[in-house]
Amino acid sequence: MVKKNKLEDIIGVVKRLRNPKNGCPWDIEQTSKSLAKYTLEEAYEVVEAIEKGNFNELEDELGDLLLQVIYHTVIAEEKKKFTINNVIEKSVEKMKLRHPHIFLKDKSIKSIQDVNNFWEYQKKIERKKKGSNSALDGVSTSLPAVTRSLKLQKRASKEGFDWNNAQDTLKKVKEELSELTTEMKGNNKKRIKEELGDLLFSCINLSRKLGLDTETVIRESNRKFEKRFKKMEKNMNSKKLDWKLKNLEKEWEKSK
Repeated sequence: MVKKNKLEDIIGVVKRLRNPKNGCPWDIEQTSKSLAKYTLEEAYEVVEAIEKGNFNELEDELGDLLLQVIYHTVIAEEKKKFTINNVIEKSVEKMKLRHPHIFLKDKSIKSIQDVNNFWEYQKKIERKKKGSNSALDGVSTSLPAVTRSLKLQKRASKEGFDWNNAQDTLKKVKEELSELTTEMKGNNKKRIKEELGDLLFSCINLSRKLGLDTETVIRESNRKFEKRFKKMEKNMNSKKLDWKLKNLEKEWEKSK
């Protein structure tokens, strides 16, 4: 008897769960569309485990994310669209094509910058094959807003549409802040919304120009706020202070 590999094991589990006759009612009714939100959640949980440096959690979360990949491929196989083997073959082909310096011994690619340039060049060719007419085509609208902003900005930068340095970008941030301040005085909600969006977009761009990952910056800021708030909260309760702004501000400063 030929022993199955582990990938076949997990595929078998999913197929068993989706068996129309004796599978799980919940699993049977799932579609790629209904599972999309869970796929996104699992991807974020993988990132969280990585940032925490917890390999036990990472092992677990990668398994959950892999399960999502298998679910989508099993559903596609049921529709006779593609299988997990097709997915793997296409990924292998793509990686080899994008790394000719490794697999084809192309000596013209030496530095990390050379690799990045070739990678972008290949992706541009792939987009054109898919019918793209703009450098911004293909940036998924389902991406989180910050991630999509970064991708749009990077694409535009590759076409030469970019500030020279972070200082120039900071000037744009200040300009957008000034415009937002003006609109807030006029209390025009539509214009305020527009200018706030421009300010956030410019801040994301500044993060990019500073060489910082915006998602990481925001997540770290979230963790910092959460830690300080919980400390302030604990102090407020232990001192039995009234939850008034004056007391809150005082304990907030102490929580730094």
